[in-house]
Amino acid sequence: MRLKIYQINSERDKDRVKFQSLDSLKKLQPDETIDPSLYDEVLDAEIDETGLEGIFGRFNSEGHPLFRGHSLSVSDVVVIEQGNSRTAVGEITVREGGVITQTQRFAELADYNARIAELTESGEDFEARDMAGLCIPMKNMPKPGAYFCDSIGFKRIDFDEALAQKPDNLMRIVYVEPHRAPFVSEIEHSLKAEQRAVKGLIEVIDNGDGTCIVSNDEAKLIGMDGNRRIWDGSGIIAGPFFVCGDAGEEFRGLTDEEVTRYMDRFAEVENISPEEVEADTGFIIYPIN
Repeated sequence: MRLKIYQINSERDKDRVKFQSLDSLKKLQPDETIDPSLYDEVLDAEIDETGLEGIFGRFNSEGHPLFRGHSLSVSDVVVIEQGNSRTAVGEITVREGGVITQTQRFAELADYNARIAELTESGEDFEARDMAGLCIPMKNMPKPGAYFCDSIGFKRIDFDEALAQKPDNLMRIVYVEPHRAPFVSEIEHSLKAEQRAVKGLIEVIDNGDGTCIVSNDEAKLIGMDGNRRIWDGSGIIAGPFFVCGDAGEEFRGLTDEEVTRYMDRFAEVENISPEEVEADTGFIIYPIN
């Protein structure tokens, strides 16, 4: 699901409404109107969670590598973007003694067929329902729009994102995680943010076209999942990575053409086994051209 998170910038919060509920806002100002100009964008990313409570739980525990805010709290705003609903290609129901014990929907046809093969081989009682072309969503999702994190739950609000702000030192990247489609986002132009994005020390691979891949230098050594194959399949990148521009001694944001190129290049989600990742561990010199 594509979402954005906005949090109040304390330096612009003259009335100290940060961490205040909607009811409390009425005591600090004429009404409970939310002022978007107080807010900074702290995340623009794709995540697996589909419900607001799941989002709240995630951003009070593991967060996200591109997240640049504090734990999700009262007064924060979550914006669910249009076109988020992934459709299912199939649904499998498993029974035990005639009683349904599991119902699972699949967004990827390969995963759906693999599960059917697994259940067939194990002799389990199941029913597979083909949903291709039916436009049935994977899960129930909140409607697109802005949601205020209140003292209890979330409340739908009007929120003009154009009035919110974000840091000047952001650069546009293509972000790629294992088992997921790539997406375009922005990252702070700092070593700390770059390391956070790849979950460790960074390694830079030159693409030879004015761009580079920034990945985790120790990903294979610490057992991160295989992500994508590079250089015509002769190398494997493990763990999350991002593509950015190469400005010589520093990174830069991607151009529109570069974004399109690398969104297409890494569009296919690859299933890379731990054995393949282990076999690719070591010192390899990759040709630039």
